[in-house]
Amino acid sequence: MMSLPKVVLHEHIEGSVTPELALVLAKKYGVSLPVGFLYEEGEYDGVDFPSGRYQYDESDFGEFIRTYDVVADLIREPDDYYLVAKDYLSRNSQKGMVYCELITSAHHLCFTELPDGSSELDSRKYHDIMDAIDQAILDVKAEFGTETRLHGCAVRHLNLSDIERSVRFIKDNPRSMITGFNIAGNEMAGHFSDFHYMHDLVDDIPLAKSYHAGEICGPESIRSALDCGAKRIGHGIAAIKDESLMDELIANNITLEISPSSNRILVPEFNQSLDHHPLRRIYERGVRITINTDDAGLFGTDIDKEYQIAEQVFGFSRVELLDITLCALEAAFISDETKQTLMDSVYETFSDSDKDVLKQTCLTLQSGALYERLHARLRCLN
Repeated sequence: MMSLPKVVLHEHIEGSVTPELALVLAKKYGVSLPVGFLYEEGEYDGVDFPSGRYQYDESDFGEFIRTYDVVADLIREPDDYYLVAKDYLSRNSQKGMVYCELITSAHHLCFTELPDGSSELDSRKYHDIMDAIDQAILDVKAEFGTETRLHGCAVRHLNLSDIERSVRFIKDNPRSMITGFNIAGNEMAGHFSDFHYMHDLVDDIPLAKSYHAGEICGPESIRSALDCGAKRIGHGIAAIKDESLMDELIANNITLEISPSSNRILVPEFNQSLDHHPLRRIYERGVRITINTDDAGLFGTDIDKEYQIAEQVFGFSRVELLDITLCALEAAFISDETKQTLMDSVYETFSDSDKDVLKQTCLTLQSGALYERLHARLRCLN
């Protein structure tokens, strides 16, 4: 599995911090982590969680957010962000990741309270931190060849003025590595239609949109995201509940960024199990999907582990996983030239046996959106 090329389109940089790294940062700043914040050695499977394990009630989204905020507060200086970005990108590149998009939030990076009680987003601090992240990206590319781009992000459970300030700040402080814009945070906090000004501002930058929807809320949240211009949907698993929406996703080549471990933990209706997760059904319906880590450090995962889940829990074959990787690259917010180079490298990994399996899969399907896509893969290989 490690040799199979993989892509991550959905990972929050603060959420990528492993317990091991959190301890390093806490020591640096003399921070005492809350009692019981981490499992003690021997209380968890060290093979499954090689970098330690956070201890929180996985059925409580509020507790997850509180854990996230404690971790995010440990990342303060440009050197910290360099360390965090390089750690995530290096570990996952060693496990086959060829392309990644990391989500950054100006609010997390450079929110500053002023002596008069007001606040600002500090542009100097922002650029210093982003320079450090850019350097980590370049260093990982030099070592592993991995391409990485970034998203700017608005956090929807902040108040409206903070959300609008974040978007304007991203517009006024452009970065070449930022190629996408995201709306993240608690899906229950506000609707996409509440943020018309923001959507228009993002169009003016312009940045491609990937909006979190259809994880906790239903299909209507996905429709709303699409109405506001989203080209990809973060999570989007509620699409399985609406056949006409599935048809729309297929017709418009909308890609879902699905994160199995994250969904298992955070989606109440799954009851901490993947038994009823619709990953396989969405894929077989012909919707374009990708497999992601979301908050890899907090969930104790990496991209190899997520691809293994797809294989072992959902029965995806190597050829289907290669198709998923190609879907991710086709949906990537990156130049056409770089995209094609990456896709060519993935096609080169198809063995003769893979091609035979792909042919047999097409014969089994015979028709439908998935058949059409896989048949197009065959034509590219011939």
